[in-house]
Amino acid sequence: MSVLFNTYSRFLINQMKKNDEINFKDLKFIDGVSGINNISYLNDNNKYHLFNMYYPSEVIDKRKLPLMIDIHGGGWIYGDKDLNRFHNAYYSSQGMVTLSMSYRLIPKVKFIDMVKDLFSFFHYIEKEKDNLNIDFKNVLLSGDSAGGHLALLTHAINNSEELQKIFGVTHFNIEFKMLNLEHPVPYLNHLFIEENETKSFANTCMMKAFFGSKFRKNPLYLNSSLDNFVSKVKFPKTIIVTSSLDSFRPYTLKAYEDLKVNNVDVTLKDYENEVHIFEVSRYDKEKSREYNDFVIKEFFKLIKGDNL
Repeated sequence: MSVLFNTYSRFLINQMKKNDEINFKDLKFIDGVSGINNISYLNDNNKYHLFNMYYPSEVIDKRKLPLMIDIHGGGWIYGDKDLNRFHNAYYSSQGMVTLSMSYRLIPKVKFIDMVKDLFSFFHYIEKEKDNLNIDFKNVLLSGDSAGGHLALLTHAINNSEELQKIFGVTHFNIEFKMLNLEHPVPYLNHLFIEENETKSFANTCMMKAFFGSKFRKNPLYLNSSLDNFVSKVKFPKTIIVTSSLDSFRPYTLKAYEDLKVNNVDVTLKDYENEVHIFEVSRYDKEKSREYNDFVIKEFFKLIKGDNL
């Protein structure tokens, strides 16, 4: 099954690369935004242990600006810190510092390694905040698709001693004031299973790549989906976006309902005739700007309200 999944993964990765080449071919980096690329958060010369920083060019003291931390999507098998560079630069152009990290991917590593990479990143920026010239008073955590799942899980683990023991990581002292979940797919335990036997088989192959052959009894698998951990911790104000042409729409709507039932202050934005993560891949589209500006406005309102 691992050979089958590896072959399928390579096919998907090639498809996503082709789609990105089409989406990004005429996009230009936003004027007035500077970047520092390839900062290492683990000193091991691994290209997946690097991150980028974007910020308004005229800013000297970045600590005066709110901070957005972006976890890229890509189906847990694709992408890196550069994938959402245009999207992240847009947020920085509106008065924010943005950090985006790479992390190791399936099938070269297991799911636990992805989580440990993310926690290594957060521990690094916590330790190096003065050298990075950033502050953690006002932090927006953002994630698209699989990145939305990882954003939810990272917040949950960091606020649960039980989950920290299960995932073998330790708490970092960064509090997320708001979550921005762009077409999140936070259900490994439901992915593909309900629809037909073929997709159920595909999901079994996928979960074995994530968690090992006996994944159904693995505590990591049993605590990795939103409905496993949503009631274990409190979540901050959250904004979720989906769209009518998104094949993963049912999972995003379920995430909205699960958060709402658990008394999270959550807002859903739903767009007609748009595809999966349209607002990330093409920040310059009208509906993309409408959504991204809405998130930024809500975050700045939250910051202002907390400072009154």
